Amino acid sequence: MFDLWHYRNFFSCSVSIFTNLAGGIFSFILAFAFALYLVGGKERIGSHLNRVLNAFVPAKPLAYTRYVLRVADDMFSHFIVGQVTEATIVGTMSVIGMSIFRFPNAISIGVLVGMTTLIPMFGAFMGGAIGFVLIAVANPMQGLAFVVYLVIQQQLEGNLIYPRVVGGSIGLPGILVLVAITIGSGLAGILGILIGVPLTATIYRLVKNATLQKEQQV
Repeated sequence: MFDLWHYRNFFSCSVSIFTNLAGGIFSFILAFAFALYLVGGKERIGSHLNRVLNAFVPAKPLAYTRYVLRVADDMFSHFIVGQVTEATIVGTMSVIGMSIFRFPNAISIGVLVGMTTLIPMFGAFMGGAIGFVLIAVANPMQGLAFVVYLVIQQQLEGNLIYPRVVGGSIGLPGILVLVAITIGSGLAGILGILIGVPLTATIYRLVKNATLQKEQQV
């Protein structure tokens, strides 16, 4: 009876983890596909938007609106490039690290961790949860060791690599990247993270350019 209770508890926890992961990954796929659609169709969308703006917006506000949209387009494009670069780095680190410590299925789980890293900051833990279940089924102690390894790797990635890679790609200081992720995740979850970082970078660039312009006029 004792073993059966533990088995049922483990099964229910596994189902809960996979359900939450599936929901998170599905939301991410929708959000990421939407972002790719915007970037891929920006010429057509921009053409329609220009027609509307030319018809209803005066010349001076229109010029500033186009300037803001150019900055936003640049920030969102660089953010996507930064995310893909980050995912590649984390996936490579995971495969190498897991191979060094002789975790089973190092390549497949490492690639999974890298792919889920496309979800900023928290994505690797989603892939790591799946990896833990796969490893723990065969060897529970190795599963726990994998969790410790992943936590250490994520501390390195979240505090050093991510702010530098993604922040550097969009010109946003690391501390503001962390602030944008924290606020975005609190307001709208994964979608808030995906939008929050490039949106914060856009505001930061606009304020920075306006400040430089004011300083040159003095």
